[in-house]
Amino acid sequence: MSGTEERSPGFLLKVLSPDGTAVRRFHLAPGEHVVGTLTGLEVQLDEPGVSRRHASIQVLADGGAVVRDLDSKNGTFVAGRRVREAAISGFAMVAFGSAQAVLQPADPARTQVLLGTGEIPSVAAENEPENGLTTDGIHPLERLAETLEEVLPSLAEGLTTPHEAADELVHRWIAVLPLGRAEILRIGPAGETVVAAASTQDRLPRGVTRLDVEGPDGWKLRLRASDTAKLAPLRPLLRLVLASLAARSVLRRRADGARPVRLEPEEVTPPPGLGLEMSKLYRRAGKVARGDVPVLILGESGSGKEVLARWVHAGSRRAAGPFLAVNCAALPRELLESELFGIEKGVATGVEARPGLLERGSGGTVFLDEVGDMAAETQAKVLRVLENTTLFRVGGRASVQVDVRFLAATNRDLAALVEEGGFRRDLYHRLAAFEVKLPPLRERREEIPALAARFFHRELEKNGLASPGITRAALGALVQYDWPGNVRELQNEIAKAALLLERGEALDLQHLSERVRRPLESPAKPLSLDETVRRAERQAFAVALAAAGGDAVKAMELLGVSRTTYYRKVKELE
Repeated sequence: MSGTEERSPGFLLKVLSPDGTAVRRFHLAPGEHVVGTLTGLEVQLDEPGVSRRHASIQVLADGGAVVRDLDSKNGTFVAGRRVREAAISGFAMVAFGSAQAVLQPADPARTQVLLGTGEIPSVAAENEPENGLTTDGIHPLERLAETLEEVLPSLAEGLTTPHEAADELVHRWIAVLPLGRAEILRIGPAGETVVAAASTQDRLPRGVTRLDVEGPDGWKLRLRASDTAKLAPLRPLLRLVLASLAARSVLRRRADGARPVRLEPEEVTPPPGLGLEMSKLYRRAGKVARGDVPVLILGESGSGKEVLARWVHAGSRRAAGPFLAVNCAALPRELLESELFGIEKGVATGVEARPGLLERGSGGTVFLDEVGDMAAETQAKVLRVLENTTLFRVGGRASVQVDVRFLAATNRDLAALVEEGGFRRDLYHRLAAFEVKLPPLRERREEIPALAARFFHRELEKNGLASPGITRAALGALVQYDWPGNVRELQNEIAKAALLLERGEALDLQHLSERVRRPLESPAKPLSLDETVRRAERQAFAVALAAAGGDAVKAMELLGVSRTTYYRKVKELE
């Protein structure tokens, strides 16, 4: 077969359980696969009537398959006929003794596994290259040099900031170097360590070791890999990277040479995996996080309002203090007030004195979720705390001083509620000192691959499961579905699907709910041609990068574009 010919995706073998209620799926790549009861076989079937080495299935590289019986006791059948050997070119019913199965050509979209666990595969010592080459036949020094040639010139020319350059370098290093995780750190003005950039990898293999590289002006590099010995020769180049980042950072602090040198406040880095609009939104919220002004977060249920609230708290000067949340819609008025303001002893039979969230949250943040459902009487008491920083416990006469920052969220149109008289105007303006509206997940589909991977890995680890990843077909369904329940619905869907996996099986279409596999067609909002094309391109690039595991070269091949076009589009689409 020539290098330009397309390789067959192989065959899919679906084995039915004896009662016909379950199916085990085996993807058979080109090559020979043995079916039997022996442990370690490619297709191990613990079914009555199946011999230890029952049959073999040879999948041809250019399509088609050959089924051979291996002198089994109960025979091998194709289309109901017992065979010694049979050629198959398409769909066929087969049986190994009493085990019934379907053999059919594999759909590439359902056999290509994406969004794997990210673990670095262990390679036997005898199979490692003797000259230090990577699996692609290029030395790590050469691969690292390529990334520096592409990123550092833009830094020197002022086309990008040190933090943007750090983000880009980390993203590329994970794709081209034998790394499990990469972090670029910076010592902040108060001596604290701040992560300037980090890979999105959130699960690392066992036996990972760490390589730290120190640079000037407080810049540091931390690499994690299964074998840091391979990375040791890169130290000089890595120090050069840190020196470049540090030098550019100093130049930015000496703008025009006329102003005194002043350390810029460290910018809080948005969480990984966000789309362009969400990254901008998080960056703005990160700037506000440094102060104490209240923040009002609007958005549909499940869109990530509490996630943003916790992120704002973590980026504030109150990060060491408590983060206390209460759902204003889940409690009746009297219970909500005692929860917020506390209660004095003797207010009711058997009631002991206890502080409320606003007292216990001193020095930290209190998050009022679904604040639009708060009763009018409670609104007045919350407003008094905002204005005077004092409160009275339920049944109490002595005022209590409190020191909390207020964050609030609602899925209701609070401005409309104000006009209708359902929410106090003065409280609205106090809570909305900074207002941010989270778009629903259907308007930021480029985030779905990263979110799906994060939730999937979390479920595998929590339930002790093993899976190679998510198939391209399943990822396509996840990206296309509208997610009326937003991120929370996606998380629940992945949790359910992960529990349906057979041992070592990839998450595929059959594990998804019917509503996700076959989304209802709904009339789309009218878009301009340019906006439609841009949205489609962004979605295509997001899925291709997920499919390629972050490898830009593989993503180019999937998209069918040249290197120049790829990086031009990446820059245009941000």
